[in-house]
Amino acid sequence: MNSRKRSGSGIFLMEMIMVCGFFLLCAAICIRVFIQADSMSRLARETNQAVLAAESLADGWKVNGWESFSGNADGLQEETRINWNQNWTVIPAGGADENAMPDCWYTAEITRQQEAYEAGGRMESITIQVMRGNGHPRRKEMNTEKGARPLFSLETKRYVPAGGRDGKE
Repeated sequence: MNSRKRSGSGIFLMEMIMVCGFFLLCAAICIRVFIQADSMSRLARETNQAVLAAESLADGWKVNGWESFSGNADGLQEETRINWNQNWTVIPAGGADENAMPDCWYTAEITRQQEAYEAGGRMESITIQVMRGNGHPRRKEMNTEKGARPLFSLETKRYVPAGGRDGKE
């Protein structure tokens, strides 16, 4: 009869494989958490900058009226768009399709509404939605079935008395 003594190295090898697998699983979870934290940090930074940009646009509108966006007080224009590059520098308007601009990282869609009062003045309001533009590398991150979700949305109003600041009625 041949009887050999087993060394126990097979059990040790199996234990080492299980330990390595456990550490690989932990490392994968940690890497995923760090990537998610980086994404959340970027989104918070972009949202903060979007808030500042929207507030700046709203303040300019309250002082200068619709001309601060479009360059004229044309009562027919109810929407406009402002584009920024990755450093939040305004990209001058121009060209046939502003949506296809490759360096448009962020965009603000500004919509105007007016409501006339019998007493003579009018109440104007604008809605500013700042969102990622078509040139942003992570623009699809925030998209839903309905389209792009804004980074920040702001609605503000002002009263313009009859013959008021804009000189229009």
